[in-house]
Amino acid sequence: MLLLALLLGSGWGPPAAAQSRPVAASARAADGPTRPVDAGAAPGALKPPLAAWLQAAGLSLENAGMVIAPLPGGPAAFEHNGARAFNPASTIKLLTSYAALSLLGPDYRWRTSAYLRGSLQGDVLVGDLVLRGGGDPKLVVEDLTEFVLRMRRAGLRELRGDLIIDDSLFDVGDESVERFDGDPSQPYNVRPHALLMNFKASRLTFQPGAGRVDVLLDPPLADVRIDNEIRLIAGPCRQGAQAVLVRDSPLSAAQPGVGLRVSGNYSAACGDQSVFTAVLSHRDYIHAFFKSVWQAGGGVFSGRTLLQRGVAQGAPWLEWVSPRTLGEVVGDINKFSNNVMTRNLLLQLGAESRLSGAPVRPVSPDMATQTVSRWLASQGLTFPELVLENGSGLSRSERISPLSMTALLRHAAAGPLSATLRQSLSLVGVDGTMRNRLKSDPVAGNAWVKTGSLNDVRTIAGYLDAASGRRYVVVLLINGPRAEAAGPVQDQLLRWIHANG
Repeated sequence: MLLLALLLGSGWGPPAAAQSRPVAASARAADGPTRPVDAGAAPGALKPPLAAWLQAAGLSLENAGMVIAPLPGGPAAFEHNGARAFNPASTIKLLTSYAALSLLGPDYRWRTSAYLRGSLQGDVLVGDLVLRGGGDPKLVVEDLTEFVLRMRRAGLRELRGDLIIDDSLFDVGDESVERFDGDPSQPYNVRPHALLMNFKASRLTFQPGAGRVDVLLDPPLADVRIDNEIRLIAGPCRQGAQAVLVRDSPLSAAQPGVGLRVSGNYSAACGDQSVFTAVLSHRDYIHAFFKSVWQAGGGVFSGRTLLQRGVAQGAPWLEWVSPRTLGEVVGDINKFSNNVMTRNLLLQLGAESRLSGAPVRPVSPDMATQTVSRWLASQGLTFPELVLENGSGLSRSERISPLSMTALLRHAAAGPLSATLRQSLSLVGVDGTMRNRLKSDPVAGNAWVKTGSLNDVRTIAGYLDAASGRRYVVVLLINGPRAEAAGPVQDQLLRWIHANG
């Protein structure tokens, strides 16, 4: 599951000009940097050789914005292009997750509700089972298996009607995936959903055998037919599973379920390999996933799965409460940069923050970003350049400046959620997206970093403990056509601050 979470966090594609409406608030935090700082004159100034690092990577000073700021406050120790707006990629998850922790609390849990629409006759439901999505961003196989087991213990064995999905919590349109990079099959392109199940993702494993390549599906999905068009070829392994094309396979009206078509050349020398995909719609995936788990638990279900928003009324028959708190979920989001979980979380902020007495209506992304805007204002934080689209960083229009990101991280460090947010970040050389970097360097285990990657964008932001014992906020946002070469610059910066800060 950790591998799946990591894959869901990848996002690639060309950046686009900002189009969304900026989200701003009223005033910058008192201890946050408010103007460019002359590093040579500032107390405790640091002078990292940023220009030389960038030049060695084929980048220029114009490509980068950076702030190094001591905690708890005071002038920045170093600042370059601090007020300029950059595409932050996944470092924008810091804003979404910190706002969520502040507004909902780290102990917040999600609720998924089940309703019986019909009569329960013995262990047979003559009618429909309604599932109302509560926005849980991590309703995975183990959770649904336990929820189904509780339904079975409550006396329900056979569903004679349909499975009804009430996804009225969110208003995100009918599309199930984005097309940020032209490949909607990628799991990181999954759109949010009130009844998100297992990230709407599946693992396909390819096993070369005698004259063919077998395709295995995990988790099992009922009524999903695999149209296997893979050609087994001889020769060295070049791309393996990455060369296989996965897409929807249209079926005739007489064929039940949905299909996956897998095609391409696969060398026997590649052995067993896997790839994650997310081509099914939310409705089709929920049907296949639920039915598979239901049947595995000894249940009977031969009906359809339908979307009927707003039908869940009154007290639920049973309720599933997420075993994970928001604090734990934020750890998954930030360490592994999970996009769909973040987008679900942003919408949840809007759902839970509706004004008392206001009409209950599905929450749109615009409503959710307005919630973040009001929260920023309430905290005295103003980020006039901020553009917030979906809060995950899988966006070509999101923007924030290094100074604003620094102010956000300083604000978090000064409050009661300091440890929760910091520990949700990847610990350099230990876990998350930074687990394989700087492993044998002294900075390993001493920096908590959120990374971000898009085509033409590489970013880091977080906290670092220097060898001196001083703690710093570190923000480095790089945008440009050679940004993919910025990894060594990021590592040199972290190493240098640890030694010289």
